[in-house]
Order: sequence, then structure tokens, then C-alpha cells
Amino acid sequence: QGIGRDRVERMEARLKEDILREAERYDGAIMVIHETDNGEIFDAWENVNNEAVLTPLEVYKCLDSEGLPIKYARVPITDGKAPKSSDFDTVAFNVAAACKDAALVFNCQMGRGRTTTGTVIACLLRLRINHGRPIGMPAIQNNHEDTIDADYSSGEETMDHNGHLNSESWKPHTLTELHPRFDINDILLLRKITRLFDNGIECRQILDTVIDKCSALQNIRQAVLQYTKVISQQNMEPRVRRVALNRGAEYLERYLKLIAFSAYLGSEAFDGFCGQGETKISFKNWLQQRPEIQTMKWSIRLRPGRFFTVPDEHKATCQPLQSDVTMEAIVKARNGSVLGKGSILKMYFFPGQRRSSSMNFRGTPHVIKVDGYPVYSMATPTVDGAREVLSYLGCKDTTGRDIIQKVVITDLREEVVVYIKGTPFVLRELDQPVDTLKHVGISGPMVENIEARLKEDILSEVKQLEGRLLLHQEEFNTATNQCSVLGYWEHIDLEDVMTPAEVYSTLRDQGYCIDYKRIPLTREREALAADVDSIQSSINESSRYYLFISHTGYGGVAYAMAITCLRLGADAKFVMEQTAETHFVSSSLTKSVSVKTFTDIALRQGDYRDILNLTRALIHGPKSKEEVDKVIDRCVGAGDLREDILQYRKALRDCSHDDDDDEARSYLMDMGTKALRRYFFLITFRSYVHCTSLHEVTFASWMEARPELGHLCDNLKLDR
Repeated sequence: QGIGRDRVERMEARLKEDILREAERYDGAIMVIHETDNGEIFDAWENVNNEAVLTPLEVYKCLDSEGLPIKYARVPITDGKAPKSSDFDTVAFNVAAACKDAALVFNCQMGRGRTTTGTVIACLLRLRINHGRPIGMPAIQNNHEDTIDADYSSGEETMDHNGHLNSESWKPHTLTELHPRFDINDILLLRKITRLFDNGIECRQILDTVIDKCSALQNIRQAVLQYTKVISQQNMEPRVRRVALNRGAEYLERYLKLIAFSAYLGSEAFDGFCGQGETKISFKNWLQQRPEIQTMKWSIRLRPGRFFTVPDEHKATCQPLQSDVTMEAIVKARNGSVLGKGSILKMYFFPGQRRSSSMNFRGTPHVIKVDGYPVYSMATPTVDGAREVLSYLGCKDTTGRDIIQKVVITDLREEVVVYIKGTPFVLRELDQPVDTLKHVGISGPMVENIEARLKEDILSEVKQLEGRLLLHQEEFNTATNQCSVLGYWEHIDLEDVMTPAEVYSTLRDQGYCIDYKRIPLTREREALAADVDSIQSSINESSRYYLFISHTGYGGVAYAMAITCLRLGADAKFVMEQTAETHFVSSSLTKSVSVKTFTDIALRQGDYRDILNLTRALIHGPKSKEEVDKVIDRCVGAGDLREDILQYRKALRDCSHDDDDDEARSYLMDMGTKALRRYFFLITFRSYVHCTSLHEVTFASWMEARPELGHLCDNLKLDR
């Protein structure tokens, strides 16, 4: 697994030498194993000589020497696994180098799984090379409704006793036979990745058409749905279900990568490889620039079960109102690149949302100030709510005599947001209206690009509906103890729709002294040294206050606030301020944890074994941890990082060891380790500001120069 071409071909050459050496020992014969059509195994002696034993490379060299016009390439791909991004690049290079009328032949052990994937990749490449951008299917009527929703396949696959799919018949059928209410688009991950790209819908349409054309032996989408059917069966043996789940996850990852590859081919990144432009970026490098796609891939590996679970309508705790047929038809008819089929625009405010205990700003549910520091956080505000908070901070002169205070606003949201008539709305799915659509790992420019495209989709729909727009809001019914998502119509002018970047640009034009940045940073995101640099780069002497915006104003925002406080505290000119606004200074909002043992006390203080090892490795290590703990305590109104770590650890310890809880344990371990890593970075960052001049070297470079810290960070364990 993971072996390269050169190494596997050298192994085959050595295997040939071993065979010939053994043949010399047994009078020119070797023992081989045969299998009958009935599956019976028997051994036999085979007479061989040097000419009779050939490696695959030697076979094709012989054919080439005989005058056959062939070019042989070896791309080792592990059976049952999705190709690596470098494998896509190798195939792309070979296809691009081939003459236009060359036949492309792929093979693997069975000539089915990896072979089908290779033919799909090659067909996409040929379409791109021969017809340019955008990729299209010339002279072929491509009905997206048939491609996506019907999902025809040429073979029905069933499970064997080991949890693998076998082809038993070749009768075409539709995926709706697998489950009448579940199809490939019910997998939210696929809708999310399609929205990431400007041309996502078109590229996926072409991909699905190509998959159908290459489905003589296997349909990749069909395999995903077949595994969903198998995994959803009741009373399945746990071992078989686990194997099926892993195999299904591999097919889902394969399809995800093919969607990304199709979008890559539809961009200018591939132009230079086919003589259609100057830009020449490999698929591997293109993916590295999009960490949100890598995060999607890892989410499949971490918790595959959630992608293969047929939703139970009776278990829903929040359901949209289905009585208005017109509204439902509007939602299902949406076809924008972001506001697509089944998408809704739900008001950001929701029942049970956390609110400040005493200090209330109209239109801003939750505002927190860090005691002693000019650092604030707020939940997603309305435009008027943002004005009220900014006016409170004095960043606009309303009397002609006030001193204007500059405010640095950092927007940490990974979720796509749009403002309509001054109220924030978020993109959701009609069938999963309360589930967030975060793009974990996404960059600021990318999420702003999606928001700009969402605005275009909204304006297009408003024009089609003659100035009206269908919106949704969440309401709680005390009688049923359920929340409902209700649709309503709003008359919209074109200037009523704004992205967050446009909102704060407008506020700046209105005289508010602000800097606005989008730095997506949430609990689910992997902690990176580069993110620490992004946060601290916003700090400058001309700014008076630092205001962070997050979804609820609580949670991951505390991490960014702590970084800012530590950076401010490192400045010799900084003086801890006396806070007058004690009515909304951060205070503990978390549940108390029962402390029973010395271990519990130590862990609540952050004395994990790996953290203590870190303090020994750092200059001013114990002092840095002590100062970080004080800052965390001051930021606790926006989230308690040490408490998060402890709660994840306790939940992991209490988690059942049944097979059904494998994913729960994986999730808790992942989230707990991410929280522990954020704690690690805060302590390391405090040591960094102790030891360096902040303008000489970035935190990421400082970390990279200390591989021992990288080793500690990569091997953090929540359960020790």
C-alpha cells in the first residue's frame, strides 16, 4: 500500500530472480498454485526458463520491440482504495502526452474497480483536452435530472460473507429501488463539495454522465448506494457491517475525489498541461490549496457511518412545514451554484440561542468582553446590532467631539452567510434545516467567494419571482417540544442583499473606523500554527479594540480571543485595564465538574501528561502555561478550553466499547485531541512571544525550526 512504480517494478524483478533461482534447485521447475472454476485450489509443477518468466514491464517491452505502437505506464493503486492525488496527476500526464487518436487501456487485478476509476479519469481528461473549458459532452443530450436522480447502473451488486460487493446480474435498475426516499444527493457531503466550486454543478453533471458511460462492470455511484443499502440492514453481523462500512467509505471518497478532479479540469489550473493557456498547476497542488476538501476526505474516514445512514423521518426533532406545496416546489426547483435544489435560506437566529446575561444589544444575542483586555466577541449580529456594538466601542464620532477608536473585526465563521434587509441568513438544507453546513478548513477568500455566488443566486431568483424571495425561520413549539422551520415570503429589492464583507465595507463607508477580516476558525478545525499567525497579524498599535464574530459567540471564538490577549500582553506598553462593564464581562457559563480525585483536580488545571512534557521542552514553559491558564479563565464567558478537553475525555472514558460506538469514540477522540492541540498551541505561542521579537519570525516558522515541538504536537493523546 502506497508503493511507487519504481519500487514495485524492482520487487517484481527480484521476484523473477527468486523464481529462476528456485527453478535451478528443482531441475527447471517451480511449484505453482492453480484454482478451478469451482474454486478448488491445487498445486502443480511448472517447467520454466529465463524466457518464460517475465515481469509486466518486460512483457510490454517485448511487445514494443515487436513493433506494436504502445506506451506502458505503471500506476500502483491499492485495491479498494481511492487513487491518491499524485495518481490522478500521473494518469493526467500520460493521457495529455498521448496522441489524440490513441486508445487508452486500463487494467487492474480484476479489471473492475480500479480499472473503472481509471477509465472515468481518462474520459474526463479527453473531454477537457479535446474540447477545452467548460467540459462538455459533444453531441450527447445530457439530462441532469436523469443523471443525478435516476442514477442508472448496469449491474446489481450483493454482499458476500466478507462484506464485499459481488456482481450477480447485469439487469439495469434505478437507485430508488434501494430505498424509495434515499438517493446519492441525500449524502450532504456531496452537496457541500458541489457548492464549493463556481462550476460545481456542471462539472458534476459531466462526471456523472461519464460514470454512466463507463459502468459496464461497475458504477461508482451505484456502489455507494449499494453499500448504504447493506449497512442499513437490520441484524447484520458486526464484522460484516464494519467491512461494508469501510468499503463504502472508500467508494464515497473515490467519488468525492472525482468530483474535485472534474472541477479541477474545469478550471484554468489545467490549461498549461494541454496547451490551452499558461497556468500549470498539478491536481495535488491544487488540492493542497483547498484544505476544506482534505477535511471532507478525513471526515469520511473518521465517521463513515453518518454518511451511510438512511434518515429516519420519525426521529427528526426539527421538521420543516410541508403544508405549502408552492414553497416546497420553489425549493426543489432551485438550481443556483450555491442556492441549489433543496436549499433554503434560514434566519440565523434560533430558539434557545445563548444570550448575554445582563448587557443586551438589540440584534446581537451574545456579547462578551475579556476582563482586563480590549477584546470582545459577539454572536452573528444584524446590521443594526453591529452598528450598536461599534457605536458603543466608540469607533464613530457621532457628536464631532469624540475621539474615534479603531476596531479590528475578525469574522471566524466557516458557514456561508448572507444579509437580507439587514438580517443574517444562513444556507441550510430543507430536509436537514438545523444542521450546519460548515466547510471545515476553508479559507477566508474561498468562503467569501461562495457568499458572493450565493448573493448572485438570490438576486437571480428574486428577478424570476418578480421581487419576492422565499425565506425560512425556526420556531419552537412548547406543546410538542419540537422546533419547526417555517417558510415565508419577503419582498426584496436588489440592494437588500449583501454579503458580510459588503456589510462591513458599507459600515466603513458610513464613518465607522474598522478593519474587517475573515479568518475561519471553529472547534472542528484542526489547530495550525498558520492560524495563530493570521490572528496575531491583525494586532497593531493603531487599533483600540478587537472584536470577534462567531456563529453563537461561544466556543471556538475563545481560542482566537486568547491568542489576541497573549499577544497584547507581550507588548511592554500594554497595561491591564480596569473593566467598568462588569455586567457583561466574561464569567463561567459552563457546568461545574465534580472533582473526586487528585487526577480530576490535575486535569481540570490542564496538567495532562503531554502538556507537562511540553512545558519541560519550552523556555519559560511552566510560566507560559500559568499565564495561558489565567487568560483562558478570563475568556471563559466565550468558552472554556480546559473544560472542553476534560469533558471530551470524560465522555470518551464513559463511552461504550460496543461496535456501534466505534464512531462515537472516534468523534470524541478527534474533537478532544483538537481541543488539546489548541491548548498546546496557546502555551507554545506564549513561550514564543517570551523568546522572540514578534516582527522577526512568524510563529509558524518558529515552530518549524523546532521539530521536537512538532513531534509532541503530532502525538498528543487525550487519554493520558
